[in-house]
This record gives sequence, structure tokens and C-alpha cells, in this order.
Amino acid sequence: MSNQSIAVTRVNNSCVLLELGGRAVLTDPWFTERWWLRRGEPLGLRIEELPPLTAVVVTNLATNHWDLRALRVLPAKASTPLYVPTAGMARRARALGFARTERLRWGESRDLAPGLSLRVVPAGRTAIFPNNAYVFETSAGRVFFGGEIADAEGLEAYRPVELALLPVNGLRSPLGQRLVMGPEEAIAGAAALGARILVPVHDAHGEDPFSRMFRPRGTGADAVRLGGNDLVVADLPPGKRLDLNTMN
Repeated sequence: MSNQSIAVTRVNNSCVLLELGGRAVLTDPWFTERWWLRRGEPLGLRIEELPPLTAVVVTNLATNHWDLRALRVLPAKASTPLYVPTAGMARRARALGFARTERLRWGESRDLAPGLSLRVVPAGRTAIFPNNAYVFETSAGRVFFGGEIADAEGLEAYRPVELALLPVNGLRSPLGQRLVMGPEEAIAGAAALGARILVPVHDAHGEDPFSRMFRPRGTGADAVRLGGNDLVVADLPPGKRLDLNTMN
């Protein structure tokens, strides 16, 4: 990994491996399925295939973003920073041996390594619980990760970014409320962020009780069709790595 590079490998759903200036950051870990919650796509990386991690960041408390069953076997968990949006999540992670777990609130920042920092920004709520989005600052440019964000409103404040990772499957509650972005909102969000490249995430479509209840309504392929000339939409299959240096 170059100190002047940004790369992304999609694992599944909103779980991606970011390579930021020579450092690896894992987002929204999800490696194990449940009978009621299936990926609907292959697993791009197994947890034992991950490189040493500079940090793990989590956007919300849903199982397909916060897989504690898998995280308990993560190597170096005692020394790996883990950032979560709620106090309850932090307590559970510490009980599993993640000694460097922190609850981060909207507006807080952390330096992860020389030349790499993150800032937590609002991404709505799941019920009463806050969802985090993360802005990473690197020497190669800015990256926005919104693994569980529903609206593009206010994203102009974080522009410009080299890479935006935004949801596309448009989950809706049984009452009809949109819970995460669909393809149209992801394209609008990328435009608001001034993104050069959009990588769709939250693109799982499992055949399971949870997915049927929350009715996904969009795909990464839809986002590709909606993208214009000023935006590259890279719909990555699980396991595919994209190096932004190759996109110049």
C-alpha cells in the first residue's frame, strides 16, 4: 500500500476494506450469516484474510453492520481501535477484548496515524440510536463513508471528496419510510460531496425474513445507469479491489 494511495475492496453489504495512505481500515464488519439475515452475495474476504488494521469503524448497531460474532476472532483485537456510535456497543466490544473501543459522537475527530484522520458526521438514526458516517482525511484526498445514511441533505459541508461510499438498496421500513439511500439518493449524495468516484455499498439482497420485511429497492447497477459524465460509479462485486490511482 502506497502512502499516496486510496484503494477499496468490497467485502459485502457495507463492509469494505479501505486502504488509506498505506493504512487499512475496516468498515461495518459483517462476516457471518444468521438464518434470518442472509447476504445474498458472496463474501469478498474472510476475516482471517484481512491485513493488520489501523482501525475498525461502525455506522450503526444492525447485525449486518456490527458482527460481534465474527469480531471476537479478529487478530490483535486488544490493540485495534474500534469506533462505534453507541455506549452499549462500546461496552459489548470491550467485554470481548477490544480494549481500545470508543463511542464517537457526531462532530468528534481522531488521528489514526500520521497523515490519516477521521471525523464523525451525522447519518440519521436507527430508532432512537444515532448512526455515524465517517470522513477520512488522507494525503491522497478525502474519503466519505456513509454505510447507513438515508439522505443527501447537508453533505455539501464535506466536499470535495475523492471517493464516496454510499448505500443503494433503498431499504424501507414496513411503514414505508426509507431507511437508507437508494440509487437516486446515492447519485445526489455523490454530487453534493463533489465526489470523483462513487462506490455503491449496502447492496445486499438476501432472501430472508429480514430482507423481505424491509424491501430493498435498488442496486449498484441502477446507480451505474444513473451516473453522469462527471462521476465514475464503480459497482464492485465482493472481493474486487479498486485502486484510485488507476482511475486518473
